[in-house]
Amino acid sequence: MTVIGATRNARLATRLTYASFRRRTPEPVRVLVADNGSTDGTLDDLRRLDWLTVFSLEERRRWAREEAAEARRTLEKLRRDLDALVAECPAGQRSVLDRLRTEVEIVVPDDGELCQHSTALDWLAPQVDTPYFLLLDSDVEFLSPGWLGDLVGFADAEGLAAVGEFEPGRFPCRDRLATYLLLLRTDVFRALGVPFRQALRFGDPREEERWYSRARHHVLDPSAFDGFPSAAFYDTAAVLFERLQREGLPWKPFPPTVAAKFRHLGQMSWSADARDDYAGVELLREHVRVAAEYAGTRLRDHYDGGLPGWQPI
Repeated sequence: MTVIGATRNARLATRLTYASFRRRTPEPVRVLVADNGSTDGTLDDLRRLDWLTVFSLEERRRWAREEAAEARRTLEKLRRDLDALVAECPAGQRSVLDRLRTEVEIVVPDDGELCQHSTALDWLAPQVDTPYFLLLDSDVEFLSPGWLGDLVGFADAEGLAAVGEFEPGRFPCRDRLATYLLLLRTDVFRALGVPFRQALRFGDPREEERWYSRARHHVLDPSAFDGFPSAAFYDTAAVLFERLQREGLPWKPFPPTVAAKFRHLGQMSWSADARDDYAGVELLREHVRVAAEYAGTRLRDHYDGGLPGWQPI
């Protein structure tokens, strides 16, 4: 089994997630975590745990630059080959080859893209080499042992492609399976070839043009979509869920035996940006504050002493 997750500036929640995971999960599990630029000590905490592999934002920046450089070298070779073809082509076909030669551009993702939760999951997923893998956010507390064996056994017995919590969409967001804890069958995921990446789509091209002509820094506020009735926002893994349904691939929610063995704190792995001003953001900040207090209490009472290298905060 492989677990993949991402976090940013959610130190208490991350501690609670991985401390309780370690205590309640005796099965051999490979754990891969991407830190999306934490500045609160989260990355240092994760690096002290020798049973998981953590990737910093700086490491992923470096790999992104190296991948872009390799892609550019490949592109230059293709362009040289095309130059030779253009010289031999009839004049009427040269314009097509010229466009192919000049329109492709290799762009290194900036930090805004690299720090997205879905981008981190897309970067980690190709490293999975087990029949199943589990998405895990940094806002889950595991309460009892046996949860993972029960979850995989349920998926095996039912022949499921996915097990998770259904999250109904409200305009403009589409339905999805929540990513805080989501089991996926690896071969099905790879066959679908769908990324976790978020997507914003429009049924009306005129609305799309009008949307992108406006200055918007946050697309999750429903009021921002007034006057855009054809908009459809696909949050992390929503495109994947749509494809599962379209292909008729089976999924089910957590069975009660599994759901009773964990607690989802909700939105704890989310970190509000100072410029976020959409409706409800203050309520969300208050939720994060209360949940952080809970996580701190649970850590002091139960978990910190059991993990070498972690000292109470």
